Amino acid sequence: MFLNRISNLTSKKIFSVIFLAAALLAVAANGVYAAESPGLEINISLPALPVITSVRQVIEIVLPDGAPDRIFEAEVNSESGWGIMLFQTGPSDSGKINISKRTPAVLEYRWSGVPPLNEPVFETIKANIPELGMSGEIGFNVGVDLRIKEISLPAQITPGIFNNIEIVLEDAFNPSLNVADIVERAGVKPEIMMSLSGGADDIDDPVVRAFLSDAGTDGEQSYPGKDFKPGSVVTQNGKFLWQCEEGKPSGITPPSTGGFIIEAALRSNLGGAPLKQWSSSPLGTSGSVPRTAGLPELIASTIGIISQLDKNAAAEAESAARRSLASGNANEAAGVLGVQLRKSFGDSHVPLLGKFSSALAASGKGEAEIVGFLEAVMKGFDGSGVLLFTRNGVAEWYLSSGASAHENARYVAVPFSSRQNIRVTLTGSSAEDVSLWKIIPQGTNTRTYDKGHWIKEITVFTSEVQPSDAH
Repeated sequence: MFLNRISNLTSKKIFSVIFLAAALLAVAANGVYAAESPGLEINISLPALPVITSVRQVIEIVLPDGAPDRIFEAEVNSESGWGIMLFQTGPSDSGKINISKRTPAVLEYRWSGVPPLNEPVFETIKANIPELGMSGEIGFNVGVDLRIKEISLPAQITPGIFNNIEIVLEDAFNPSLNVADIVERAGVKPEIMMSLSGGADDIDDPVVRAFLSDAGTDGEQSYPGKDFKPGSVVTQNGKFLWQCEEGKPSGITPPSTGGFIIEAALRSNLGGAPLKQWSSSPLGTSGSVPRTAGLPELIASTIGIISQLDKNAAAEAESAARRSLASGNANEAAGVLGVQLRKSFGDSHVPLLGKFSSALAASGKGEAEIVGFLEAVMKGFDGSGVLLFTRNGVAEWYLSSGASAHENARYVAVPFSSRQNIRVTLTGSSAEDVSLWKIIPQGTNTRTYDKGHWIKEITVFTSEVQPSDAH
């Protein structure tokens, strides 16, 4: 009997095991996964969500390989309670959505709380399919705090010329994330404005001071300048740099030696505080005071300008000019300065020639003396020249596209390259006669218009002194 009871017990256990196995097989056939089965895959469109009305986080929920090929109902919720998703039943922080292997569940998410200002809010999205016993979750930061991290400057900042800089950005909430990628995906254009302030104007020479402070009629002391300009973010050498839409490099043109401060502001258009300010430490510009005692004024001023750009060129210019003056040849001394001036101007020799020509007016010398000096200096400027016209007799003036000018109270200086002719339109004011001088290395062409109310359209032929078809 005892053996028979054991036998009956064993038979019952065996039957129970067989029944349980059959039940599990039946459950598996209905699509329920064991505990070790893979969970739901959840993807997001943005690694960090900017809180702006035009941007949504896109949430995608994907069934793993091997899931049954039919439609299931997924329960999705936002853990913060401030995340709103668009379900078929309407916007809510939780709801249900259909999902299948062929059609992942896709939801748009937006933040309905106060935009984060001091730190991001961490959001968790959870999804669960009860019928499959399967779940998944993903987290991301809500809030982007785009700022100017630094403005990278060259080792030597030279006054009077354009110095390229780099505007480096970062997301202060998410420093490790790719700022360029976030900006591109969000489809926004960060805007930058920038200016220079301060400076110690300790230069006595009025011509040097005028040269260093002149930004021209179409220039500023900084770029992008005092107006906000939209741009993008690019990645270079591991940095995230702001780049303007126009493709121009960012930079500064300090008007003189001394200490300056760059003031910049960023309008990120990515939510949070509307403006982010940035200020540099005082910047020291390079330059030296040449030994010009005993030299004629215009020659001394020109050496002073060269010294602000290239100390070695200034030393050579001073020595050569003194040798020429010692032999009584002032024109030769000015010609030597022209060679060194062109050398110190480098690739910017055309616009800087305009600044130089305009700055000479600050000397107080008459037009005849200034033009004579420029004629000698221009011998060192092969391939370029300058047009001067007196200011008082002109009511209005216009230049052809691509030309730039440097204006002072006495005259306007228009530098040019000999590769392209320019057109100038002058309107007389009847106050004075108007004189024009086209000065190129080959010589000077002079023209005078009597005072009156007139309009003159002038073609400046830049490669010849007096071309046969001039008009």
